[in-house]
Amino acid sequence: IDTTVMIPKEEVVVTISRDGYIKRTSLKSYSASKDEETTLKENDYLLGVYEMNTLDTLLVFTNLGNFLYIPVHTIYDLKWKELGKHISNLIPLGEEEEVVYALPVKEFNKNKNIIISTANGMIKRTSLSDFKITRITKPSCCIKLKDNDRVVSVMLDNYEDIFVETKLGYGLLFNKEEIPIVGIKASGVKAINLKDDVVVSTINFDKTDNNYLVVITDKGTGKRVKLTEFEVTSRARRGVMTIRDVKTNPYYVINAFISNNREHIGIKNGEINIIKTSELPIVDRYSTGSSINKKGISEAFIYKDFVDKSNEVIKKEQISLDDVDKRLMTIDDFLK
Repeated sequence: IDTTVMIPKEEVVVTISRDGYIKRTSLKSYSASKDEETTLKENDYLLGVYEMNTLDTLLVFTNLGNFLYIPVHTIYDLKWKELGKHISNLIPLGEEEEVVYALPVKEFNKNKNIIISTANGMIKRTSLSDFKITRITKPSCCIKLKDNDRVVSVMLDNYEDIFVETKLGYGLLFNKEEIPIVGIKASGVKAINLKDDVVVSTINFDKTDNNYLVVITDKGTGKRVKLTEFEVTSRARRGVMTIRDVKTNPYYVINAFISNNREHIGIKNGEINIIKTSELPIVDRYSTGSSINKKGISEAFIYKDFVDKSNEVIKKEQISLDDVDKRLMTIDDFLK
């Protein structure tokens, strides 16, 4: 019996936060409150806001190498202004298990792959079709972890280039084809050669003139570096420095992103502040960056928000791509 025929088809907005709070909201409730941010707990932030259908699936990945298969119709239906319910109410999580990434899925395409990377420098690609499972009441393994390793990044392999950034400020750029496609429980291969170091982020990106490497450090500094400063090499190397090594007062990388000038970054240390990436200086690989928070930074993330902060929601059916580019042009784009 196909029980999906009994599920009411509805377009909804699904939100999930870093602390694991999840909900779905009708488009009507969202539209009525679109000028307001959704309710979150103090110092929590959104990992993703997705427009989905109740027949779709949300895959949620955890730091312990597991994933949760969550049909959208099973997610709590709440108003946009209401706080979501913790994900452990849907599927119990293990002790010290945290949400690191969420991926909305309409169909499990065997031609699409998911990239998973870990703190100890391992990386793998697995077909999206392998994540379609029938046992959905508890977490399922998506990568075999060794030696107290943990998952730091999960993404679709939509682009050719992979950039790996480490805590001590080493960066490595290589092609995704160097990562073999393996089974869902495999450990993967070595992405970068580490020496008393850990990976803080892995990014799959499109190498264009408008993208920069954004580096955020624990000392409260940030910067942008042109991607032309990095050569495409091969995996399992140590990489090159992305920040100057200051022996007496070392700068540790909290996170790194490949970002254009239109995005916002959240920085956290006791409280969350939002900055534009265009506010960060464009400098070379050896600079420690400019101060963006005098208290230091404990966490950094790409700020996710379904509503444009200027209260102008761009409707794709009404505005051409050329108009969108003009509308979102930054001062850096203009100067170029």
